[in-house]
Amino acid sequence: MAITIITTPNAFMAAYNQVPYTVSSNNTAQPNFNFIIDVNQTSGTANPLARLKYPVQPSSAQLQFDVGNVLKNYVSYDFNNVTSVFGTNTNSRLKYYVQFRELYDVSGTPTLSGVLASHPTTPSASSYNFAGNGIFDFEDFISTSYINCNVSGFGYLSSAGTTERIESNQEKFLYWLDPTTAVKYIQYTGANGNVVTAVTLTAKEHLFSTRAGKYAQDVLIAGGISIVNTYKVELLGITNNVLASRTFSLDTECSQYPTVRLHWMNKLGGFDSFNFNKNTINAMEIERKQFKAPLPIGYSKQDRLKTNYNTTINDKISINSDWITETESELLEELATSPVIYLEKSVSSFVAVNITNTNYEIKTFLTDRKMFNVTFDIEYTYSRYRQSL
Repeated sequence: MAITIITTPNAFMAAYNQVPYTVSSNNTAQPNFNFIIDVNQTSGTANPLARLKYPVQPSSAQLQFDVGNVLKNYVSYDFNNVTSVFGTNTNSRLKYYVQFRELYDVSGTPTLSGVLASHPTTPSASSYNFAGNGIFDFEDFISTSYINCNVSGFGYLSSAGTTERIESNQEKFLYWLDPTTAVKYIQYTGANGNVVTAVTLTAKEHLFSTRAGKYAQDVLIAGGISIVNTYKVELLGITNNVLASRTFSLDTECSQYPTVRLHWMNKLGGFDSFNFNKNTINAMEIERKQFKAPLPIGYSKQDRLKTNYNTTINDKISINSDWITETESELLEELATSPVIYLEKSVSSFVAVNITNTNYEIKTFLTDRKMFNVTFDIEYTYSRYRQSL
């Protein structure tokens, strides 16, 4: 008996896309033959994350299957997890390996073979496949979809442009994929100099993040460096070469409306941010349940006939952006569809919210021939309650 692995996915894949394998066996003529695939994680429980069973296909010794539906159940996200200069995003990835077995009847008894093949060939804590929490659209998905985000073409896991607006009292998180721990320094650059901080990334962890808002501003100020209007947060390699760079423009415009800042998980598994600083409308949806109590014959006007015994309040906010660019319009499409969104209350306080809009139009100046902004309706993910009497 033998299983041959014909095709395998890339070593670094987005768990929410297809993660396809093709295998074959020289034993498919056995009665009631089935391929058995165990999907394991390298942190290693004794039992696999999933055991998949596939019958032999008619007139074929090959099987093509996808383990993405298993992997995506074991990745989530990391947000506001940076306690110092950088954070390791262990929730955003899964280290896994796949083992192959056969199941068929021997003298009428179903019999499971031992492990006949593995991918990687000899899995261990340092030899494994990687499933991240990104997802690539149908037209964008290829086996090397992460190519522009890892060390071969380094960049932040972000759909934003190279310059981002921020206020002085706001926080920002930047994410990157770094399988070989190529980042050796984080550089904060102001108007008259920079501060360089050496970092030692944890090997074989791949996904990392750093704070680039209030924290970065404080680093520059503490170093005696003026920010003025802009500053940069850059990732440097071993020779101080710039691997990734983001410029932040301080928004000092005085607005009569309070700024609403949202952070959301983007398609690459990192988090993007945006400020909504125009008209904001706070509202609440109220649900009441009542009971009617019998009144005595000699009731008074103060007695209560109907009583609210359950009052549920769902807070909602309608937010509006300033005039935005076409690039920002495309960026906010990911906000409109993101499953994880946070409302920033302060640099250390974030509240989970949801977008309730059911449609979003990506606008361009060429087609609209005018400046444009966007409106979103958000609601808190929790409900408030009043006293029950």
